[in-house]
Amino acid sequence: MAENKIQFQKGISIPVFIRQFGTEEQCEHALKKVKWPLGYVCEECGHKSFCYIKSRRIYQCNRCKHQTTVTRNTVFHSTNLPLTSWFLAMYLISQCKNGISGLELMKHLGVSYKTAWRIRHKLMQVMVERDMQKKLMGLIEVDDAYLGGQKSDGKRGRGSENKQPIVAAVKITSDNHPIYVKLSPVASFTKNTIEKWSSAHLDSNCYVVTDGLGCFNAFSNTTRKHIPIPMKKDPKTGKKPYFKWVNTILGNVKSSITGTYRASEDDYAARYLAEFQYRINRRFDLETILPRLIYASVHTPPLSRGLLRKAANCT
Repeated sequence: MAENKIQFQKGISIPVFIRQFGTEEQCEHALKKVKWPLGYVCEECGHKSFCYIKSRRIYQCNRCKHQTTVTRNTVFHSTNLPLTSWFLAMYLISQCKNGISGLELMKHLGVSYKTAWRIRHKLMQVMVERDMQKKLMGLIEVDDAYLGGQKSDGKRGRGSENKQPIVAAVKITSDNHPIYVKLSPVASFTKNTIEKWSSAHLDSNCYVVTDGLGCFNAFSNTTRKHIPIPMKKDPKTGKKPYFKWVNTILGNVKSSITGTYRASEDDYAARYLAEFQYRINRRFDLETILPRLIYASVHTPPLSRGLLRKAANCT
């Protein structure tokens, strides 16, 4: 059997990672290259000449004396952690196919669980914001699903307060290969909700294939071409036979969450889905996932504890 080229990529090995980002100076230099790709520019006056206060790792403008750091106004803003810990966390989160739990991250970084939780959620929020504005184009498979349901009490099935409704969409190539995915928590499966989700995540000229669920008729109310294929699930596999890739993606998502995290935190489903989505959408070049996450982290504004704890699970 021929090797799957995507599955057998080398990615970034641990020795290579250590050589590139094993010291504070290397990590700071990496952030500096992203923040000031053409060289230092003062945020206040635009001057390009500076002095570097090594003991405090501060860049000071020679004209207006404004002081800044490579972490200022980034997701690393005001951090007390070494940059090497942040970079190791980014490496583990981006290179582990099924993600890494907060408990496992705590052990690898040698920090408290609360610290590991904050690091993970800040980086997951980076992933949320990075893919938020990107819309799927072309032929799209769309299906509904639920996360959760671990609790034994309460209503069962659709409408259960124990489950988080999500919409999964997969862009398919002309030769039937999956390229990009969108995984979004929604408030409910209603036409109004799906219409809003469609406007936010799908290009207006795409073709949408669904299983004919009533709420998906909302696609027909927009300029998107809707192709409903009503069908029952296969009694043996529980899957819809004509929706191979969206079923595969959903199966992998649920396996990842139950296998790695045991259960997702209900209030933060958007972040857990965004983490999985971020990796799968960049799976064709594993060596670039870490540099791209570094870039996105530098260009993501600071997250206060209040914003970090705030749930935003519905499109």
